[in-house]
Amino acid sequence: MTTHNPDLTLSLTDRLNELNQFKIDLGLDRLKTVLHRLKLHDLKQQIILVGGTNGKGSTVAALCSMLEVKSKQYGAFTSPHLFKFNERIQVNGIHACDDAIMSAFADIDEAKQAINLSYFEYAFLAAMLIFKQHDVDVIVLEVGLGGRLDATNVMDADVSIITTVDIDHTEWLGHDIESIAYEKAGIMRALQPVIFGDFHAPQSIIDYAQTVGAKLIQLKHDFKISFDQSVFTYQYLSHEFVGLNRPVMKGDWQLKNVSSALTAMIEVGYQFTDAEIQQSIDNWQLEGRLQTLRTHPMVLADVAHNKQSISQLVNWLLANPIDGKTRAVFSVLNDKQLDSWLGLLHEVVDHWFVFQLKSERGMAINQLKLTLADHVSLFSAFATGVDAYNAALISSRPEDRVIIFGSFHVLEEVLEHSSINKI
Repeated sequence: MTTHNPDLTLSLTDRLNELNQFKIDLGLDRLKTVLHRLKLHDLKQQIILVGGTNGKGSTVAALCSMLEVKSKQYGAFTSPHLFKFNERIQVNGIHACDDAIMSAFADIDEAKQAINLSYFEYAFLAAMLIFKQHDVDVIVLEVGLGGRLDATNVMDADVSIITTVDIDHTEWLGHDIESIAYEKAGIMRALQPVIFGDFHAPQSIIDYAQTVGAKLIQLKHDFKISFDQSVFTYQYLSHEFVGLNRPVMKGDWQLKNVSSALTAMIEVGYQFTDAEIQQSIDNWQLEGRLQTLRTHPMVLADVAHNKQSISQLVNWLLANPIDGKTRAVFSVLNDKQLDSWLGLLHEVVDHWFVFQLKSERGMAINQLKLTLADHVSLFSAFATGVDAYNAALISSRPEDRVIIFGSFHVLEEVLEHSSINKI
């Protein structure tokens, strides 16, 4: 296909604003047609697909770190982004430039003809065009929503990972664990390995694997990890790595993510020395995952936004007590079932600094205040995320901590316009 010059009078931001960012079109038939027209249906690259409720971005980052250690050229597609759309499309760790994305959009516009595509489908197709142009060795794709009907599932992966399953996106995926797990299981393929990266697989994951003939590999049953505060050990088949230094990224759950990534890499033929694995772990990092932005007072940023990720955050805060107070800079999207998990934070947050997100999906400030009033003892409301953060910081002493969380949108609105001095 001829590469078209992008409209230089239109910026990438303008072009993205033309797309419907809030409509979610589940279903693959339209996308498959455009994929064939773009000649993206029969790529020779190795493909790794990462689905699940939480931990997808961290697992993708772990895979990329391992590919770098093995000197492989790779493309990674992730979502959502924190600050710029370009973050969603990376080649060897470098974000795609505006011109490359606009050129890909032009090709997509010509190929789709009368077919309507969603914002996410445009992003996915643009990523695939850019990966093909760079002739990468491996493509790593993060599932956007669910799995069975997600755009990324038009590709047949050589190995898939399902990180975790929990209640989220119930209006599209179902209202119970087994229904949601069934949707996420849809990324499995016959005879291909699928890694389940949590300790207890829902029955629908197990049943789906048996039905399609996928090779299900489960944490605790097939690959194992053990750890203490400083080191951890991994074992799968004849592969054993003992006394690995823990990653910089905080949280025991990150050990499950990196171990799932390693198992997937082993399944598609990669061999690692102890030194290579340790190097990949040492280089593994990702913004917004219990990220320390400053100290005295400590400021942490985390994208936790549903019951499972909030539970992990609470457990980490309880396991890492401080002498002072903990203040939360917080907002949330409408569909995150705030009532079901806000109470979990009662004993770890002393004062809430809240605001309404700019996103159309953001919970209205009055509703947010009403929900908080039922669950917390002290909160203050502000016009913007930056105002909320500045007030929390002014209120804090060196022995206190501030944690910014609630969604990717919260981190974007607070961090992009704040003068936080990162350490």
